[in-house]
Amino acid sequence: MHLLLAACLATLPADLQINASAVDGRSVHTAGNAVTVVCFLGTECPMARLYGPRLSQLAERFEGQGVRFVGVNSNQQDSLDEIKAYVKQLKIAFPLVRDERNTIADQFQAQRTPEVFVLNSDHKVVYRGAIDDQYAPGISRAKPGQEYLRTAIEELLASKPISVATTQPTGCLIGRVRKALPNPKGITYTKQVSRVLAKNCNECHRKGEIGPFALDDYDEVIGWVDTMMEVIDNGRMPPWHADPKFGHFANARSMPEADKEIIRDWIAAGTPKGDEADLPPATKYTEGWQLAEQPDRVIEMRDRPFMVKAEGTVEYQYFVVDPGFEEDKWVSAAQVIPGSPSVVHHAIVFIRPPDGERFRGVGWLTAYVPGQRLVSLEKGRARRVPAGSKFVFQMHYTPNGTETPDTSRVGINFVNESEVTHEIFTLVGIDQEFEIPPNAPSHKVSATVPWLPKHGELLGIAPHMHYRGKSFRLFTDKAKENTLLNVPNYDFNWQHSYQLTKPIPLKDIERLHFEATFDNSDGNPFNPDPKQWVTWGDQTWEEMAVAFFEVAEPRVIKDTQAIAERNRPNPKQRQAKIDAYIARVFKKLDTNKDGIIEYSESPIVLQRFSFRTLDNNGDRRITREEVKTAAERIY
Repeated sequence: MHLLLAACLATLPADLQINASAVDGRSVHTAGNAVTVVCFLGTECPMARLYGPRLSQLAERFEGQGVRFVGVNSNQQDSLDEIKAYVKQLKIAFPLVRDERNTIADQFQAQRTPEVFVLNSDHKVVYRGAIDDQYAPGISRAKPGQEYLRTAIEELLASKPISVATTQPTGCLIGRVRKALPNPKGITYTKQVSRVLAKNCNECHRKGEIGPFALDDYDEVIGWVDTMMEVIDNGRMPPWHADPKFGHFANARSMPEADKEIIRDWIAAGTPKGDEADLPPATKYTEGWQLAEQPDRVIEMRDRPFMVKAEGTVEYQYFVVDPGFEEDKWVSAAQVIPGSPSVVHHAIVFIRPPDGERFRGVGWLTAYVPGQRLVSLEKGRARRVPAGSKFVFQMHYTPNGTETPDTSRVGINFVNESEVTHEIFTLVGIDQEFEIPPNAPSHKVSATVPWLPKHGELLGIAPHMHYRGKSFRLFTDKAKENTLLNVPNYDFNWQHSYQLTKPIPLKDIERLHFEATFDNSDGNPFNPDPKQWVTWGDQTWEEMAVAFFEVAEPRVIKDTQAIAERNRPNPKQRQAKIDAYIARVFKKLDTNKDGIIEYSESPIVLQRFSFRTLDNNGDRRITREEVKTAAERIY
């Protein structure tokens, strides 16, 4: 790759200059500078938005040292007004030129936004490529490890050899002008391509939605065709990661190969528009709440926005809200709407019941993940929220280049208790005791869901790892012969909840087991630091091995005695299981071995998810008797 980049550098003209007018009217001349930095930028490319402010900071840093920064926008889909808005919003201090027909981009052989070129006083390129290594599609490090652009400028000013002359730029492909070509299949945007995009892309890629750019207008689409085809071919879009060999999921996303071929043939023909009369009727989308009806109650995460900083990493934020429930509530539907979708990576709302409240599961209420469809519960199914409960918003933010306020909210629909036939709750499988060695390419961690409601059904599965997560597999036996879900290429950027098309009865399933694999090597481009030992933690440079399981259990069990007899082992077997359960709990959680599990000594995952289910009297201390009570409920 480096040889190829070096060859590209060698093929550039020896005398590269720009003489043009910036969008703000300033005259741009690259002659006469000791150093000229040419930056190719696009208004909607997420990477160009992240790096725009950083380029301005570098321009300011080297101001007065004979260094001039020049921005170039070569995207055909970006209007003059959009470019001016980009400059104003991101406070771009250096002049930005509109390259209407890719003349400058072709001269520099520029491919992506953002891509930078450093020219010496003779107008020869001495460095081309990325600004630094902090950001890439799907990657956000706490800080850059290599600052390629800054280093190249400093070396050039000091008359030193350029230590790194070429790097691979990351970002969006520049939208170029295309020539009309033969179109033997007669494929046009209006007749075929618009329908393919409406079916596969426009749910997210339209104005006001989470896609970084719209794909529902011809003038926009033609500027994104190369980027669009790239992410389709490499499997990044549409986002879905379940192996189709295992399980059927109601919220699955996939683009048929025939649809991909239509887009390829259209691009090969020069992206012809076609006749406006051939456009399909406009798709009617449900804006805002995706619930079957307007929410009965809307609860904001707090009474003022949280300000997401412009760049870097933001630690997980937790906001606790008291909804003021004075009686038990049954929730038939809930949805999180992010205040600012451009910065909300994902959000989970948990139920925190009052201390000592008998409560089932880990308190999951609902979650938001970009691009994930809301799957409705069947009639008669609902979650119980005990009186006096609080809601905990767990927010994960990703900066977008601009300081952004967020006030996310949850909308809830209630149902009368008399109408609830099945209680929905969420179980968890978890291992927080692992240690991932440095440079380990495939470190495996396994866990088991300790209890399943034998007369219940499994509705959905939500695995969760961080940047080192490599794969996830769920099975019903330790031999791994009966796989329910396989995610061979886990992607932290898409926190899917895999909702089963047909619920799986749990009556014949003794346990659910999962195996999570982590890649802590330098071959993992998302890895924050392959030299570190990695343990459990909330932050993305730490790791989690956890999976959530949504289950439904009937509130009234028919043939109760028969079910009890079927599930109850003989007394000796039952007592042995209870004793083994107590021993496991205290071995893992009683760190000072005093026979009491204090809240302060318990792992954070236990504190957040299940401490209250064991602490029957709410005194923040778990005794052997309380663990025995829990074990007796299980066995």
